[in-house]
Parts: sequence; C-alpha cells; structure tokens
Amino acid sequence: MSMVSFMPWCRIEKTYDIGEIQILTFQRHKPIEGIDNAMQCRLNTILATYKTIEGKPVDRATLVRYRGKSLLDDLNDDERETIHELVALACFCGLARREYFNSLGPYCNSECFALYIQKFDRADFTAIATRRREGQTLSGWPIDDIAITVPVHCQTVREARLDEVLLKALVTHRTKFEETEWGRWQNAISCFNQANTDSETMRFQVEWVLFCSAFEHLLNAKSEAKDVAARFSERLVPSSPILAKDAKRRSDRWIESDQPLRYEWMREFYRIRGDFAHGNLRLSQPFVWQPLEHIVLAAIAFPLLVRSLLASVGRYSLSDNDRAQINSFEALADEEFLRDEEDRSSNLSIWSSLVSDSRLALATQRAVESLEARGFFQDEEKNGSAEGKKQIDDAESGV
Repeated sequence: MSMVSFMPWCRIEKTYDIGEIQILTFQRHKPIEGIDNAMQCRLNTILATYKTIEGKPVDRATLVRYRGKSLLDDLNDDERETIHELVALACFCGLARREYFNSLGPYCNSECFALYIQKFDRADFTAIATRRREGQTLSGWPIDDIAITVPVHCQTVREARLDEVLLKALVTHRTKFEETEWGRWQNAISCFNQANTDSETMRFQVEWVLFCSAFEHLLNAKSEAKDVAARFSERLVPSSPILAKDAKRRSDRWIESDQPLRYEWMREFYRIRGDFAHGNLRLSQPFVWQPLEHIVLAAIAFPLLVRSLLASVGRYSLSDNDRAQINSFEALADEEFLRDEEDRSSNLSIWSSLVSDSRLALATQRAVESLEARGFFQDEEKNGSAEGKKQIDDAESGV
C-alpha cells in the first residue's frame, strides 16, 4: 500500500526542513518539484476529499515528506512517530509567532496542524483509520464517497507562518539533548499545543491544566505552585521587574512583597489549576486575574520561556522583539488588558504599545552605548555634539 502524510487545514508560505522531515506547500493547480504528473494526480484526488466550509476541495495544504523517501512511500511505525514529533515542533513554532490583539497579524491554532497519514491502494480507493478506546478501526472507502470538512476555527486562518529561527534551535536542541531530557521538552510542547486548539469543544479548564503541565515539565519543577512560580520568575527575567508590592493589581494573599509580579501571576495560575485537575470546574478560590486573562498570559509567556531557556544554553539568540516582549510581560499582567481593549480608540493594543515602547527603549540604549564606546560622552562638548544628538534622535524615532 502507498501512504501520504499531509495537513489539509494548514497553509504555509514556504518549504521547511525539520530534522528528518520536510514540510512543503501543496497548491492544487501548481506542480510540485520532483513529482511526476501521475503522482500529482493521485495527490490531487486524495486531497480533494478534504473540503472547505463551502464544500469545495482545499486549494492549499501542507505535505510531509520523510527524508530519503517520496511523498507516497509507505512508512514504518518509527518513521510515522518521527513525523508526528517534528510536526508538533512546526505547530509550536507557528503558535509562537502569533500576534495577539491584531486581526491582521499572523495567527494560527494547533488544529491547523492536524496531521493525517493516509494509506491507499489506488487513487480511487483509500483506507481511513479511526481511533477507538481500545485501539482503532480501519475502513476502506471509495474516494468519491468521502467528504471531510475543515473545522470552522481553522477555516478562518489564512496562512500559518513559522518562527524559522526558533524551529532550527529546537531541532538542534532535540539532537543534542539526552533522550530523557528531550522527552520532558517534548511533553511540555505537546501540552502547550493541545491547549491552543481554539476549538469550542475544548473547555478552558482543560486548557488551563494543559498549560500548567507545559510549564511544569519545561521547568522540571515540582507539582507545587511555589516551585513552578519560583522557577518561572528565575528564568524569564525582564530588565526592569515590577515587584508585587508596587503593582496596580493587588491581593491580600501576596505575603511575599519582594517577589516580582510574574511570580505572583504564575503562583495563582498554578494554584487554581489544582481545583480543575481534581474535578472542581468552578473557580472557588479568590483570584486577581480573570480566567481569560490567565489563559492569554500563559499563551504569551510559554514561548518566551522556551526562547529564554534555549538562549541560556547557547542554542538561540534573543531578538529585540523577544527581549521587548519579556520586558513587557509584567506590565501587561499589571493591566486589566482585556477590559481596556474594548475601550481603546487607538489602533495599537495595550500589548502592542508596551512591546513597541520597549523596543524603542532597547534601540535608544544601544545607541547610547555605541556613543559611549566611541567617546561622545567624554566631556560636555561631545555630550552636546550634533552627531551624538542625531544618533540619539534617530534611535528614539526608530531609525
């Protein structure tokens, strides 16, 4: 039997090499390099069973090729498992590149990366495997009788863009790490992906537990709110922390006033997780952040934590945007940002404004340090020099 691996709801902008696999774009009327006409027709026929919300065959999708094999070669169990693992990394790097509070920015969800590995004998007859609790059911279907429709929350995603630098760093990390240590990272990333489906059938309490598991595994922390919060605050460090005692948001439960606000946020987030994990689906404990605020903060924080941990072992270099987001995280947590978004007249969201201001501060600091290194501030005359003033003005204006 032949086999094809693909993501019918995923539209990517380019080909990516990811360890042992390659993911590449499929466009119904565009030839694929290295594929003959007969194979192209078979792919077109198989993917025609996957429909848009209007009931038309998907015109764009993503194909997965295992290294050294063609797109239609049969795969063994280990090869299929590797494909699932590496597609999960691609999914995470799509989620990590999302822009929040910006309807025009890049956005995706994890169900866009739903992976199908489909067996077929002839292009007009296919085998579909469906899970059962005790195993699976394999059934054969004529191609013309099949119609699988895109989930509504995937239909609205125009294109998935991956953070390619982060993806390369994770693939390198996977090859250099011991298997047990990489397994911990793999579990954390998998939990994060599952918490970001955007599906209406996924309760936020389940997402909450998955988010907390992601942080706990990644940080190699104890299953205790204080330990997860301490490790999180130690590894995601802004240039100017906001202490809990100085925050606008306050709680009588914050007895350690010298702790940073990010510590108190994570401690509350993980503490509430205990109720959900033990079957209590109602918020019975006092809380500072609303449930959706917690979920949004977790979605922003986890990819930043991954980047920071990779940077700490020399496998990733934090960009200015990474640093700006890290520096802005506590400021966002200190705002009632969801309620305030409804009242804003500016095109920039609170999050975008905070990150933009932080990027400007970083650029200004870099310009000043450059001037100092070149001796512009050695005396008052150079302090006020036209060239020095111009460089600072350029930095402040974003040049």
